[in-house]
Amino acid sequence: MPRYTPLFLLLAITASSAQEPKAIKTVKVTQSLNDTALYEVKDDGTVLIDWAEVEAFAASKQNPILTPQAQVMLAIRNGKWKAMDHAK
Repeated sequence: MPRYTPLFLLLAITASSAQEPKAIKTVKVTQSLNDTALYEVKDDGTVLIDWAEVEAFAASKQNPILTPQAQVMLAIRNGKWKAMDHAK
């Protein structure tokens, strides 16, 4: 009987891991382009940046769409960015 012990142990582990998957809640995040604009690109290519909005969104961390964008804009403005090294 001892030689069947590993088989029974394997079956017990497999049976316990075959439980129902946990439910996943899907959240759709949408952002209208006209609701909040951190910047505006003019026809001549000029970019107008609302730094007050950028700073507010970077600090609030409430908007999953605009917060990362605002953080990147602040890093560029403040010279705290580095180019990615894809060679690694």
